[in-house]
Amino acid sequence: MVNIKFPDFLFDAIWCGWRRWVIWTACIAMVILLGAIRKEMDAEFAFASFAFLPVLVIAWLGGRWNGLFMAFFAAAVLAVGEITSGLQFSETWIPWANAATRLITFSLLAFLSAQVNFQFRQEHDHAARDALTGLSNRRVFIKAGEVEVERSKRYGHSLAVVFLDLDDFKQLNDTRGHDVGDAALQATAGALLETSRANDRVARLGGDEFAVLLPEIGYDAAVDTGRKLFVAVIGALRDFPPVRVSVGVAWFGGVDRKFPEMLKAADELMYEVKESGKSDMRSRHFTATNKH
Repeated sequence: MVNIKFPDFLFDAIWCGWRRWVIWTACIAMVILLGAIRKEMDAEFAFASFAFLPVLVIAWLGGRWNGLFMAFFAAAVLAVGEITSGLQFSETWIPWANAATRLITFSLLAFLSAQVNFQFRQEHDHAARDALTGLSNRRVFIKAGEVEVERSKRYGHSLAVVFLDLDDFKQLNDTRGHDVGDAALQATAGALLETSRANDRVARLGGDEFAVLLPEIGYDAAVDTGRKLFVAVIGALRDFPPVRVSVGVAWFGGVDRKFPEMLKAADELMYEVKESGKSDMRSRHFTATNKH
């Protein structure tokens, strides 16, 4: 059950490891530089306004509390630069009032930046997931499959696609209602997630169709995984008679086609099961020289 979502792996990759302290160091250095310029220029130029940039960056990547810390740090550094600049104020409280104003402004910017990023990631996550089951949707599944195909070509890895379709699902909806049908779909999704490996991708393609992408797997292991998925789903559907499941497992030892064609091959195997009596699994070994 791999959940690769564009902003997630992008932001996490930027924010983790050595990149994190590089970004922090750069932002802190920028704030200190602006404070030094403010001191040397006797607070005459408004370069300090650029201090909002590191606040925005840290809040966007690190969240609200990191952003608020940077807001406090930036306001403090600029206040020190202003107070030590030698600039004469009509009242002694003015630089402190300026510092408080900057702190409020930077804190507001940090809050807004973190909130916008949170909303952006939520919306993207919703667009990438099936609303009912929480699984990846068809678009994201196809995209992940295309990425995996390119990786398999590059490193010579085999992969498999499992296609699952619920049997007699319409009958369940017609006799017991759509709420029960939705519960059956959710139970199926849960069974697939629990049975899949950590690096597999599970998706609901639409309706009562599901698929699982199995990267870097041998034929025997793919067949075994397909059988485990079949058994797990059958178990999850025991409270939803007469619904069962038909499964097709297409294994590719040499990747020589586009991912939609691979998905279609698994789909065709599933239909062979449907035509021969339903509620079973069929697998096939595909090679680079023999597509069928």
